[in-house]
Amino acid sequence: MKKQLKSISLSLAVYGMFVILIGWKLTWFSNQSETLFSQYGILEMFKRLFNFLIHDASFSPLREGILLVSFGAILLVSFWTIILKFRQQLIALIVLDLILSFIILADAIYFRYFEDLISSAVLLQIKQMSSLGSSVGDLFTWKDFLLFADVFLFTALLIIFYKKLPIKMNTNPALRLATGLLTGAIGAWLFFYPLHDFVQKGGAYLFDKTLSSMRVYEVTGLLGFHGFDTYKYLDEYVLNKKEVSAKDRKDAKTWFDDKNEGTAVKTPYEGKAAGKNLIMVQLEAYQNYIIDKKVNGQEITPNLNKLKKDAFYFNDIHHQTASGRTSDAEFSTNASLYPLATGSAYVRFPRNEYDSLPALFKQNGYDTAAFHAYKPGFWNRYIVYPNLGFNEFHSLEDYEEGEQIGWALGDESFFLQSTDKMKKMKDPFYSFLIALTSHYPYTMPSEYQTLKLDDVGDANLRNYLQSVHYVDQAIGTFIDQLKKEGLWDNSVVVFYGDHDSGYMQADTPSTTFANEKGDKLGELEVKDGIPLFIHVPGVEGEEIDKAGGQVDIMPTLLHLFGMEDKNYHHIGNNLLDGKEGSVVFRYGSVKSDKFYYKSAYDLQLQNGACYDIQSRQAVTAETCRPLYKRSVEQLSISDDVIFGNLIEQWNQ
Repeated sequence: MKKQLKSISLSLAVYGMFVILIGWKLTWFSNQSETLFSQYGILEMFKRLFNFLIHDASFSPLREGILLVSFGAILLVSFWTIILKFRQQLIALIVLDLILSFIILADAIYFRYFEDLISSAVLLQIKQMSSLGSSVGDLFTWKDFLLFADVFLFTALLIIFYKKLPIKMNTNPALRLATGLLTGAIGAWLFFYPLHDFVQKGGAYLFDKTLSSMRVYEVTGLLGFHGFDTYKYLDEYVLNKKEVSAKDRKDAKTWFDDKNEGTAVKTPYEGKAAGKNLIMVQLEAYQNYIIDKKVNGQEITPNLNKLKKDAFYFNDIHHQTASGRTSDAEFSTNASLYPLATGSAYVRFPRNEYDSLPALFKQNGYDTAAFHAYKPGFWNRYIVYPNLGFNEFHSLEDYEEGEQIGWALGDESFFLQSTDKMKKMKDPFYSFLIALTSHYPYTMPSEYQTLKLDDVGDANLRNYLQSVHYVDQAIGTFIDQLKKEGLWDNSVVVFYGDHDSGYMQADTPSTTFANEKGDKLGELEVKDGIPLFIHVPGVEGEEIDKAGGQVDIMPTLLHLFGMEDKNYHHIGNNLLDGKEGSVVFRYGSVKSDKFYYKSAYDLQLQNGACYDIQSRQAVTAETCRPLYKRSVEQLSISDDVIFGNLIEQWNQ
């Protein structure tokens, strides 16, 4: 009996070391993502847990943070190793350590760029990652690989001492089984009871309508999130493919009908672009803070600054992308719906029907084409574009070789070659161009680094500024070429940014450089801000100070072209209607002309932050309740439209 106890004690000691190491790695991720792991230290947490079990103290404080569910999840994924023989247990724990360390590191790297977690839907887009090249590599630091130090150490030790491990150390199978099952039961309680407490207090909505992976993580922990996400994916797409209920379909239709029945605002600009061509350019990672900005006396975007005098310039527009990034921007701009919380609509629902911009222009006699000097399969574009209504898609193989800057052909050559292709299109036409040079990590050949930035920020910011400055020069060349070919005066030309630079986290040199107001609200405003220019021939330039997003671009253009229709299903609004503006972000935050509501990960109103735009001070969260309700409602409706392919049903 004494030997049995000694053996099981040794087995549990090794297992305990594994649990502590994985727990530390999860706290490392929590620090990386700046999320709360525990309101208390580990010892204090388990002391309070003991008081809850013995003295019936309140459990709610124990749910602040994810310590309990995280350790519960570790036990749940590993308790079975205790049942194995000692040698087998050591091998299993090392393999499990390797797998979990890889998951934690992958999530950390992904979070650094997307501020989100890798979901099952994102894994469907894994082929995109092979094209990221150095972009992914630049997100690593050498310290990241310390996560695997224990794996390498214990693997080496196991190889060296494997044959010296006495076989007699194996514990009685019944004792191993009982100990393993008891450990699993403890893990199940630590994991599921906090979730039960959360659901009982009104948190079921989070699992029914998953608006953000990070919001689920804030309740389930990292390992719990991946377990839930895998279950949800299999349930919705394999076992019980998600269906939008009849009630949700009816509610969504009623929402659009009510929106469209509102009195349309007549403006002096309605129909001013009728019969003109539309040339729309999506600029890679272009942010609004660089417009009119000088550094060491140098204009960063002199050509776009000049364009302000001859175009509508919307100075309070924000990107609304999620993990689909560039494809999300394309989708929201051309369909006026929100992107999905996880994954890309281009990948998950490539054949859905939408009241899309190219389709509507095509119905009105326009030739339509998309232009992008990159692989046609990236983001599923070769499948999605025809379905959206583009007659042609000019991709990588359609462009002559030129200087490659960053990912592909430099934007200047891309713009000039695209202009030659546009000249061959039938008038009137809609051309949609996706630029690429200013893509992360923004490293430019030395001959294109024309700004003097030695004393500015860090290397990331300097690279970014050099990159967007080059693109601005390419825009100047593009505009000159459009004028030379006679297209400028007969075309509405649009420039807008697709998403942020990826460097806009709190307290980074990029955010400090961008945030001239130097307050928390300013930090939020510049993070997602993108420029939007709309040049309309014969219409004087004007700066529009109104909050808006990418979903509003399409309704604004339809107003200018005189194509508005009460039967269209668009979530956005006309930016020229003179009404108060607002922009809903994919993860629940929302900004209006008067307030900015920063949503909490748990989607609870009271846990978010509300700011008054005029005073620039924080006010009570209750002040932002109307904005909060708007964001939750609109995101839910947009998701139902996409998941249920409802527009196809409504248009039959």
